[in-house]
Amino acid sequence: MELDYRYILGIMTIIIGIYANYPYIMDILKGKTKPHLFTWIVFLIMDAIAFLVQIGDGAGPWAWGTLTAGLTWVVVLILATKYGEKDITKSDSLAFIAALVCIGLYIFMENPTYSLYTVLLISALALYPTARKSYHKPTQETLSLYVLAWVRSVLSIVATINISFLTIGLPVFIIFANSLFIWMVIMRKKALWIK
Repeated sequence: MELDYRYILGIMTIIIGIYANYPYIMDILKGKTKPHLFTWIVFLIMDAIAFLVQIGDGAGPWAWGTLTAGLTWVVVLILATKYGEKDITKSDSLAFIAALVCIGLYIFMENPTYSLYTVLLISALALYPTARKSYHKPTQETLSLYVLAWVRSVLSIVATINISFLTIGLPVFIIFANSLFIWMVIMRKKALWIK
């Protein structure tokens, strides 16, 4: 029996997800990376929801990568409580509260397309505290996590069995958001003369 390439790519997304988080977790433990607690709480909730939506819409092997990401976010979240960013601003709190309100709205939505739009809005709100912190402290994020998440998202789209807005909307957003985030951190490091 021949193994479908999508399953191989699905396994690769799991491996990349684990590999991407290892240096990130090590950098947290070394004090180099300071994850923003608000971002990771929302990312964990959203990955759990995204996994359920993807399974429900027949995403196939792509859902494996989402599940793996969610499980590794648990570790990051635990570490963020001790080693994470302590400078919480009002805008961070507003973005966090707005994301939680959107999660509440999402749970009651019956239209899957509107639900995905809500997920994308929540993801953008969740990324805001990390983006704000990284703009001011660009050395406090491990960019390899975001680069490998970008690669994992590209592979996951190729691995998706049922291509639809619902199954690939989130990975497309991740590709776009991570591209902007990586570019912003690199430009900030250059502006501050940081290697």
